[in-house]
Amino acid sequence: MELNKPVATAEEIRGRIVKHGASIRDTVVETLPHTYSMMVEQIRSIASAYKNDLDTFIANILNIKNLDLLIIYIISLSILNKYKNLTATELSTFSNAYERYVYDVFSASKLRRALEEVVDREVANEVVSGTIRAVNIISNKYKSLNLWIIKQKKILNFEKDIRKIIFRDEGGIRVGRGVKLFLRTFIHETNIPLAVRIAYTQEHRKYLLHGDIYTTLVTIRSGAFEDVKSMTAERVKARIAKRILCQERGGKCSDVVLRLGSIRGLVRYVGKVSGDPVLFERGAYDIGIKYCKELKCDVCPIRDVCKRYTFVRVK
Repeated sequence: MELNKPVATAEEIRGRIVKHGASIRDTVVETLPHTYSMMVEQIRSIASAYKNDLDTFIANILNIKNLDLLIIYIISLSILNKYKNLTATELSTFSNAYERYVYDVFSASKLRRALEEVVDREVANEVVSGTIRAVNIISNKYKSLNLWIIKQKKILNFEKDIRKIIFRDEGGIRVGRGVKLFLRTFIHETNIPLAVRIAYTQEHRKYLLHGDIYTTLVTIRSGAFEDVKSMTAERVKARIAKRILCQERGGKCSDVVLRLGSIRGLVRYVGKVSGDPVLFERGAYDIGIKYCKELKCDVCPIRDVCKRYTFVRVK
């Protein structure tokens, strides 16, 4: 940790993380097949114009050709995340393969071929099976995939739907990762705001982020959690204070090692009080994987406000 740095409040730090999140694109949206990227711009334009007129919004959305294929892509990507946390490079590989094989006509064999460019055949088969099952359930109940998303009003209910329909009510961290990917993709105006009654209201602020290792590293190392009044926060602050005192005394100091599972709730709460948990998660994850992971503090976008508790490790 560097001494004599400008002191920023936890609220200011959260604000900077959110600002960074707003300055970049979500990795899933950024790596979409080119055809679907243009579709996203159409959706955003329609949503912005008719966010207060649901009937007109739906009428315009239904005119977008192959929109269901975009949603199928996100479904398959979400299920895939249950098996593998894809890097940006792997996301781009799958995106390019999906556009090459699936393009504008979906079939199980085409999706399987695209998936096999990033995972083995066994996992590909599981993803294909789960995708087809989810598509059939949604189509039978809601007539179309996009209407299922458009008609969502509450984040909690939408998340329950995603877990039930796409993940068969399974639990666990890996499933949660996939659920959150699908959810945040459609509930924020900077992503694909099909869930217009969530994206353009205060409802999107109720999103609880997943709490991966990179988001957690940034949340704790930056000091973005330090004004939270909870037992978990107080314990973490006490351990950090003890480590700083050891360093100031010139002693042999051990790193502060935190278990992800024990502080995930704290990280989610910090995201919630940031004002925009989707942008906070996006910003913190990007900073975590590009800078905090490698301790590239000198070029980090929040370097002037971060507390730089680089002795904190998360496992």
